Amino acid sequence: MTSADDKTGLDLEEIEDMHEITVRISMPRPAAVQKKVIPTLRVVAGPDMLSYITIPEDTSIIIGRDEVADLQLVDATVSKQHAKIHHQAGGAMLLVDLNSTNGTAVNGQPVTRTILRPGDHLEIGGVSLRLDMLSTEELGHLRRVVSRLEAANRDSLTGLLDRAFIEEGLQRLVEKCERAEVPICCTFVDLDKFKSINDQFSHKVGDEVLIGISRLLMLGVRENDPAVRYGGDEIVFFLPGNTESKAVEISDRIRRSVAGHDWDRTAAGLRVTCSFGVAERKPGESIQSWMNRADQAAYESKRGGRNRVSAASKKS
Repeated sequence: MTSADDKTGLDLEEIEDMHEITVRISMPRPAAVQKKVIPTLRVVAGPDMLSYITIPEDTSIIIGRDEVADLQLVDATVSKQHAKIHHQAGGAMLLVDLNSTNGTAVNGQPVTRTILRPGDHLEIGGVSLRLDMLSTEELGHLRRVVSRLEAANRDSLTGLLDRAFIEEGLQRLVEKCERAEVPICCTFVDLDKFKSINDQFSHKVGDEVLIGISRLLMLGVRENDPAVRYGGDEIVFFLPGNTESKAVEISDRIRRSVAGHDWDRTAAGLRVTCSFGVAERKPGESIQSWMNRADQAAYESKRGGRNRVSAASKKS
């Protein structure tokens, strides 16, 4: 149990009633568990972004459009059985193209057979993937993010919560934070020059940008932090249990992941940034006033040059 002066602690009675608030308990792990990593192939751009498969040692996987493929990619440029990866007993990862129609490339070079290394980018037809070594903790987070994207009450394009959450769920979340005496922050995310992206690259690319940003955002927050497609190119997410300074830190990490993402995999020459506005709810403040302050902070980021995070408390 926490003391009355500990405003960030949650007592046991509250935990059962606070599904949306993630409580993390740090426990020491054996060194072998901490160091264990698994080769993981992930889609890094487009509608299938975050689709993934692990490749344990001494196993093989088939990548293709066929529904029985180990990693199914629905893109029309992918052959039914496009490529095979064999993780050999000695640790080497062998990629073999299976006489695909549109070919396979690694790091921009066409290949028929090659050894893969962590960090390599693959092109399976028109689908971009990356091979990484992920810990069991990172894999667990990725698995939970994918499960959230597939849950009900989601925006059909991005997989984020739809706007109904603002009307139906946010008040309950705020009340739970009040009872637990923990802060809660709201962050607005506004894509920079989104109309220009649509005009220059097409609305299809614009949709893929929204999908990509949504997935980068969900990877950057805790599993139960609500993220909502607020409208058009505007996203809002909520961080229960976080002060404004911590929410600014989280938002800036997401901002950097968006700006540093390899958007060339979506369209050659594409660059994407976002402007963020953060506000911590004041005691007794209405939801509308609180969210308006976060929205105005995002506007300050736009006025200040874009691709930045502004805190509502810092506004003059």
